Amino acid sequence: MKELSNSSYDYIYNSIINFYDLSITKIILGGNMRKIAITLRKKDDNMTFFMNQTYFLWLLPYFDIELVVPRGNHQYKDIVERNDLLLICGGNDINPFYYHQKNHPSNTIEDPLIETMDFALLQQFYHAHKPIIGICRGIQVINVFFKGTLFQDIPSISQVVNHSHTHHQIKVLDKTFLAKYFSPQSQVNSFHHQNIDNVSPLFHINAISEDGFIEGIENHQIIAVQWHPERMDKNYQETFIHMIIDFIDQNKTSDD
Repeated sequence: MKELSNSSYDYIYNSIINFYDLSITKIILGGNMRKIAITLRKKDDNMTFFMNQTYFLWLLPYFDIELVVPRGNHQYKDIVERNDLLLICGGNDINPFYYHQKNHPSNTIEDPLIETMDFALLQQFYHAHKPIIGICRGIQVINVFFKGTLFQDIPSISQVVNHSHTHHQIKVLDKTFLAKYFSPQSQVNSFHHQNIDNVSPLFHINAISEDGFIEGIENHQIIAVQWHPERMDKNYQETFIHMIIDFIDQNKTSDD
């Protein structure tokens, strides 16, 4: 783990927050052995790309970070080759066109450039046998890409548990990679109105909410969760980081 001062964090973060060149990526060096690629999102001005500061503060002490923006040719081979893991983070709603449904009026659809980038990176990292982590919208992108479907609006079908800007209980399922690090009963944050409906056949479920919604999925190469580990308490954040590190190392070992 590389120690950085608060002023270093501020300088590096402020240097990337308004990063918006479509043709390049930007690498933030924390002096760490492991390297991860993170998908950026678009601001409302439709010109500026950004990463939420909570991700940045959480990850940079442990990883070198490459920030990825959409490319016109959708080719990310160089990014795949120099990074150990892809992290697909939160954002707006996936266009239901991708899972053969009509749009629900509650949706705020993500920019098509972002969706195309996410899908292209997923395909290229997966085919290169490199691990992938999905957070919040990331779990939904992963499930849809691999032929799963979503509930477009939880409040329209269930109001047993509030899933928007709150906390609730989940059950971490036994004999999963997630269960090696977290207790069977946990409280997590919740910032979503959509959720997995039909799980892609490539995954098994690793966590469910107290009202029965799927909160996590995994296989040998992908772990994805519906909550935001970077917004949990410090101990939880560090445990999730160690899980990511072990997941990277496990996948490296299996490829040797």
